[in-house]
Amino acid sequence: MVAKHPAEVFGYPLAARSAEAKAARRRYWCPFVNEKCNKQSRLVRYPMGVCSVQYGNQVIALSPRRFLQDNTVFKDIADHHFKTRDNLLLFSEVGLAGTGNFDFVMVKHKPLSSNIEDFVIIEFQTGQTTSTGKLVQALKDYLGGKDIKGKSYAFGLNMADIWKRSFTQILNKGIVLEKWGHKIYWVVQEPVYQNLLDRYNLNGMGYRKKHTTVFAIYDLRSEKGKYTLFQTRIESSTIDNLFKAFRNNPNIPAKDAFVDKLKTKLRAKMQLKLNLE
Repeated sequence: MVAKHPAEVFGYPLAARSAEAKAARRRYWCPFVNEKCNKQSRLVRYPMGVCSVQYGNQVIALSPRRFLQDNTVFKDIADHHFKTRDNLLLFSEVGLAGTGNFDFVMVKHKPLSSNIEDFVIIEFQTGQTTSTGKLVQALKDYLGGKDIKGKSYAFGLNMADIWKRSFTQILNKGIVLEKWGHKIYWVVQEPVYQNLLDRYNLNGMGYRKKHTTVFAIYDLRSEKGKYTLFQTRIESSTIDNLFKAFRNNPNIPAKDAFVDKLKTKLRAKMQLKLNLE
């Protein structure tokens, strides 16, 4: 049996029994932003506080706020791009007409001045589940005092839908940033990013300073009774190479299977028609 259940609830692993962990569960608190959890589900009256899930031998983050732990991501991007943490400001949910919102914009300004020297865009992409009602049930069981460690709840990870929606965002926003000559950092967890590489046959990825679309890849590891976010690698690409991969997707479904489905529907329709006549 493959273990499938929450890994972190309101910021803490299932086994955490510290006063802080108990208080977070009682208050439905998100320790990554130090305020009440904002995830909702129509199946429960309190916040849907599953930050990450145990899925087999992997721990997959579901909430974008999970990437805010200790501001690690922002510190790493500041060091990587600006080579300093001085004179930097971070703005969230900055809109751009015709393109949508950017999760974050990190701006480097001149000392004691509003003159902008440089900026980068930062976007978060986490995992997402299917049959999420089963995950909600796991949360209810856990908060109700049941031991769910090692159990298997029948939810899934929908990697296909993640990249179906996100790849067009990567292209659309990437085109803008490539035109502007500024970088956009896509913060992704290692297993989710690996799925992107495999799904679109993206080979030979590495980091090149001239590229404006950058993937900052992180993962979670268990340390001293909690999960810690750490960077695994930084890679990049041009929009042309990403579009080529998107256009030549090796996972395009076979036409024959679709035609067979149409034939089945057609036979059922014809049979119904004959029965009615």
